Amino acid sequence: MNAPFISSRKFQLFLLPFAKLYELVIRLRLAFFRAKIFQTKFLATPVISIGNITVGGTGKTPCTAYIANFLQQRELRVAILSRGYKRTTTGIVEVSDGKNILCEAHQAGDEPYLLAQKCPSVSVIVNADRYAAGKWLAAKNKVDVFLLDDGYQHIQLGRNLNLLLLDATEPQENYELLPAGKLREPLFAIKRADAVILTRSDQAKSLEALQSLIQNHCRRNTPIFLARHKIAALQLVNSISSINDLTKVPVAALSCIAKPESFLHSLAQQNLNVIFQQNFSDHHRYSTEEFLQFVAHARAAQATAIITTEKDIANIPVEALQTSSLPVYVTLIQFVVDNDHDLQSLILQAINP
Repeated sequence: MNAPFISSRKFQLFLLPFAKLYELVIRLRLAFFRAKIFQTKFLATPVISIGNITVGGTGKTPCTAYIANFLQQRELRVAILSRGYKRTTTGIVEVSDGKNILCEAHQAGDEPYLLAQKCPSVSVIVNADRYAAGKWLAAKNKVDVFLLDDGYQHIQLGRNLNLLLLDATEPQENYELLPAGKLREPLFAIKRADAVILTRSDQAKSLEALQSLIQNHCRRNTPIFLARHKIAALQLVNSISSINDLTKVPVAALSCIAKPESFLHSLAQQNLNVIFQQNFSDHHRYSTEEFLQFVAHARAAQATAIITTEKDIANIPVEALQTSSLPVYVTLIQFVVDNDHDLQSLILQAINP
């Protein structure tokens, strides 16, 4: 989810009173749940939540895919529950039954659609009410574990493990509540986390300061894991002839993600020569004309290939890709966690206490 953010400190101070009002609403909501005025419902199947407390990308989708595939490799039947942000449909939509993808990206939302592609043996369901979606699927198929995608604030659904992702590259001055900063919830919400995962930790300027901030707000002995996003491969996605060595040619970069600077950093790590780039808003859905215009600009800049993200591919019309006069490559991202054995043990213990 994207939200406008004003970097000017003066305007940020102007917005602080509105952030205080927002905090009051959050505190009242949490109080209503504690008083059981609002109900938290539990599924009969274990639930693992993956979420964040900031707007913008923290890498939830790669993390969810990493956990889903890990559990599926242990022969567990996994289902992902997601809201389906910016989809064109309403109600329960079965994105994947674990065998086939059953709808288009615009019907599912780009991130659930991407999860269905990255986790081919995992069921993916979208609905605003994740409890209702879980009940619907459990009545239809046997499920061993549900993954609640972007579920940190969705406390209507109980969970056995609450994983909080924080972007290690996010400046701490942004840790003010909306609209003055990027926080969806006050920092005291960190206390609900059973574990914290710091994504893009390899790009952090002050990792120690962030770890200290977390330790000041989390429960005692809450584990903190360091993670990063690594380009595992570049995959040709259209019918143009492939290029043997992309490091030897000028390329154009296209993205519609919340943190395009992280994408460009990953390309630089691969020694790619990016001579032209364009960044659209998060979850942007391209028209054919829009994409082909980008291709024309890339060619004018002397680029010989286009590099984009997996989320972008979900948002680019197939006919636009096939009409492109340049080869289009997608970065296949691998989610890498330090001490991944400890994280995996924590996940398995939550499923089988």
